[in-house]
Amino acid sequence: MKIKKYNSFGWVLCLLLLTFMSSGCSSLNPFADSIAEYDMDGKHEISLGLMPGEQLAFEMRNPGSGGYQFDGVSFDPELVSLDKFKIIKADSGLMGDFGRWRFEFTTVGLGAAPVIINIKRPGDDTRDAYKVINMDITKDGPPFFKW
Repeated sequence: MKIKKYNSFGWVLCLLLLTFMSSGCSSLNPFADSIAEYDMDGKHEISLGLMPGEQLAFEMRNPGSGGYQFDGVSFDPELVSLDKFKIIKADSGLMGDFGRWRFEFTTVGLGAAPVIINIKRPGDDTRDAYKVINMDITKDGPPFFKW
């Protein structure tokens, strides 16, 4: 089999390009350091093992269709900071669709504490825990595997 010189350069270039595109190296991945996102639909409580400096985003359905309204977020400011709270308007245009809520947090300290997203009915003084996120923030992060 005889390969012409001008074709061998093209094949080597294609091979290098394919190797570069298929590599799993996170330094080549533009999304490697993006915010970790959690969809909280259908979940009341989750537990996470984290390290300081991690950014997290939680999205959930707005419970306004059930007659509830937002009543604040409870968290320990020495462990977690709330970076952003955003109300995402509904795309469907349906009457009972109130859109979604998005909360973005950054872990800042070491310890364990819950982040509680509270709701209540209008005119009611009692608040309910809509979503509970138990965060265990350690220097080493979550264990690699559990026995």
